[in-house]
Amino acid sequence: MEQEKKPAEGSAISSGTGLSAAKPKLTPAWQMFEGSVKIWWANLKKFAMLYVWGFAFALIPLAAGLAFFGLNQITGLRANIFFSILSFLVFVAAFLLIIYFTTRSYIGMFLLVKDDYVGQERKIFKETKKWFWPYIGLTLLTTLFIILWTCLLIIPGIIFSVFYSFAVYAMFFEDKRGMAAIKRSVQLVKKYWWAVFGRVCLLCLIAWAFMVIISAPLSAVAEDSLFFSIWNAIVQVINILVGPIALIFSFQMYRDLVKIKK
Repeated sequence: MEQEKKPAEGSAISSGTGLSAAKPKLTPAWQMFEGSVKIWWANLKKFAMLYVWGFAFALIPLAAGLAFFGLNQITGLRANIFFSILSFLVFVAAFLLIIYFTTRSYIGMFLLVKDDYVGQERKIFKETKKWFWPYIGLTLLTTLFIILWTCLLIIPGIIFSVFYSFAVYAMFFEDKRGMAAIKRSVQLVKKYWWAVFGRVCLLCLIAWAFMVIISAPLSAVAEDSLFFSIWNAIVQVINILVGPIALIFSFQMYRDLVKIKK
């Protein structure tokens, strides 16, 4: 009578409950990048309109600051200490307001992604107002932590900058604030640090190569030439318009990690 064959030692039993499942993987990096570009291209108009809303409001303090500066130049009040101080305060206020409105444009990008790209740009920009201070607070907090880690050595700074990279996504998509958002980011990246780091490096490499290519004509002309000024302005506009690709790319990593860590 044939003896029943026993499974070899260490072999996996497909029906056994003791079989350890393979570690889930993130979407392949290049596939993730291609998907991000397609989503960006399909919604480029919406992203551009969010920029337009922010820049339109930023023009108000910019115009006020320039008008006040021009008034001082024309009337010769620069020598007056009172007007010198007032000019400085107006300049600082205008600068801060420009940062405020342009930052709200960037916040709007997250809210557009949160709305699955179907929200109205004007409504989204209006909604960014309530997110401004939570976003600034979280950004300052993560920056402070990264600086403190970097003070130890550059390597810990790099390590924890990756661990903290999804804190802002936890804020917008899970409504977590401050330390709760940072802890959530660390939880998501844990055991996937190298996968996240590799994808970030790929994105940085692609961005660097892209900027080298579109900036190449600038190296062939003088910096004081009209062509240099015009092309440099075009490069800056292109850089702004393609910026949301990085946001979408990071969001896809975040979404993969959330699914895995459920």
